[in-house]
This record gives sequence, C-alpha cells and structure tokens, in this order.
Amino acid sequence: MATHVDTLENGLKVILRPIPDTKAFSCWVTYRVGSRNEVPGMTGSTHWVEHMLFKGGGKLAKGEIDRLISRMGGKMNAFTDTDFTTYFETIPASGMDTALMIESERMRNAAFDPKEVEAERTVVISEREGAENQPEFLSEEELWGLAFHVHPYHWTAIGYKQDLATLDREPLYRHYLRYYAPNNAVLSLVGDFRTEAVLALIKKYFEPIPSHSPPPAVDLNEPEQKSERRKTLEDAFALTPRLDIVYKVPPGNTADFYALEVLGNVLSSGRSARLYQSLVKEKELAIRVSSGPDERRGPSLYWISVVARPGVNLSEVEAMVYRVLEEIKTRPVADWELDKVRLQLRRERAQSLYSTRSRANALGHYAAYY
Repeated sequence: MATHVDTLENGLKVILRPIPDTKAFSCWVTYRVGSRNEVPGMTGSTHWVEHMLFKGGGKLAKGEIDRLISRMGGKMNAFTDTDFTTYFETIPASGMDTALMIESERMRNAAFDPKEVEAERTVVISEREGAENQPEFLSEEELWGLAFHVHPYHWTAIGYKQDLATLDREPLYRHYLRYYAPNNAVLSLVGDFRTEAVLALIKKYFEPIPSHSPPPAVDLNEPEQKSERRKTLEDAFALTPRLDIVYKVPPGNTADFYALEVLGNVLSSGRSARLYQSLVKEKELAIRVSSGPDERRGPSLYWISVVARPGVNLSEVEAMVYRVLEEIKTRPVADWELDKVRLQLRRERAQSLYSTRSRANALGHYAAYY
C-alpha cells in the first residue's frame, strides 16, 4: 500500500501508511517545539507542558486519556527532546476515532488547571533529581553547557532546577498556546485502515482547529569558540572514572551527519572497532566505549565516551583516544570495515521499523525534521 501525504488547510501535515490485516493502529503527533524554544528562566517548560497534556481539558476529564487507552489494551506515552515533542497511542485499529479525538483535544484544549500545574512541579523536579544520580546525565549537561554558551542547546530538555521551582501556570500556558498549533505539527498514522476513511476522520477532528502565526525563530547565533574547553566533575559515588570528548559538528539534516554516523560505528561498534580494540582489548584501559553524532536540527556534537577501568588514569585514556583519531587519518577506513558498518546500520534501520509504532514514529520524526 502507498504512503499518502497531505496537508490540511490549517497547515497540519498528515502522513498515512496503511498496513492491512495488522489489526493495530499507531497514531503519532510531533510538534516542532523542544527545549531549543525556551529562554533562560523558562528552561524545562516544554517538558512540563508535555506532562500537563495528560491532565485533561475540553472533552477530556482528568485521567480520561489513560482510561480510554487502557480499556482498549493500548499503549500511550510522550517525550520531549531538544527539537521536538511527540505524543502517541498504539491501539486496536477499531479505536482510531478515539486516538484522533484525544490528539485533537490535546492540540488546543488542554486545561492547565492551577492545582494540577502545582502538583506536577513535584513530579518534574523529582525527575530532574533522579537524572542527577546518573553520571551520564551530569556529563551530558556539563558538556552541552560548555559547547554552547548562547545557543539554547546550552541546557537539556529537563531544564534547570531553579527554573522548575519558580515557573507558574501563565508562562507555561502561553508556551503551550504559542507552539501547539496544526501548522507546527505532523500527524503520522500507520496501521490497519483505509486511507480515505481515516483522512475523513482526521478532517473531522483537526480541520476546525485554526492555524497560528509561525512561532518566533530560534536565535542560533553562537560566538566562535577560540580554544578547547575542559571541565572536571567530582562525584564521590562514581565507581568508575569516565571521559567524554565532544566535537562540534553540523546539524543532523545534512549529508555530513551520515558520514559521522558511519565513523562512529567504525570507531566503537563491535569488538573489531578501532577504539574498542585499542582501549578495551589491547590496553585494557576501559570497560566500555562509544562514539557517534547526536542528531539535532541545529549545530550538534560528536561524542566519544569512555568508561575507564577503576584506578586507570584518564590522561592515559585521553592520549589513546587521540592516537586512534590520528591513525584514522593515516590508516583510512578499510573496505571490510565499511562493509561491516553498512550491514550494522541497515540491520538497525530495518529492526527500528519492525512495528506499526516505530514506523509511525519515523515518518513523523523525519517529516518534522526535514
């Protein structure tokens, strides 16, 4: 069956991929809003708004979204990233009307009851505190902050604790109204349906929602970096030393991103990878190593992360990493390495599109991204 792409009069982009006889249906709505659309003092607001959109409003009472999906044996969730916020339901195909109703109400009619906003403050702060127990999060937050001093990638999607402690309903609600509009969203559906029938339902629920003026552009100007930046984090509870090295790289929607993704696998994916061979197998300096680019709509980072063996001096690990990077200039990637990586990436892509849910996610993500 062919994939159908349409745009409603209000600007909502619709992508439909029918798969007959699956008996399942996955509905995804991706909004072009993430932590990159925040400003200092409001960090974490996009993620907080995501939480509030499960609290009811319009036709939906508090807790009704969960009850409706649970009765059908379905699954639902949402997530906020730097560039996007996404909501989804995966349910029996007979429930598509319910899923579309939920998402249309979410797009414009969320209640933001002041008592619920205040109750959710504890939840988002607790989520932040839980992340702080993870060395990976602490390192990630510091490195994005070091790499970008002005660009809003300076902070992570969870936001800073002092902002979460002081934000109130009105700025959160304004943030919601500014970005939750049909012309700032992509609706992707995959599953057991007829295109004409589901398109009629989409128009029923979403066409009455008016478009908005485009949201303000993000200021992407970042001062030129003049020199290397370093930061040492002391963590009394960390059992193993950790080294993270990042390089600034182009956005994910460029050809360079895919070359860097291949390079990341050459360096660290599998026992024959170059960093694994040098750091883990031969020198026994590390127990784990990974590398690769982060996918972002704006300027991004290429990561090399090494979890060293207890007692190992990180300066020795760092020197070995740089040695491997220099070697790749003089000992180019061999055909057998490229063949291995291509096979790995193709397998990963195929596996990531196995279910109706993953297909709908991919369609919405890349439509919003590009």
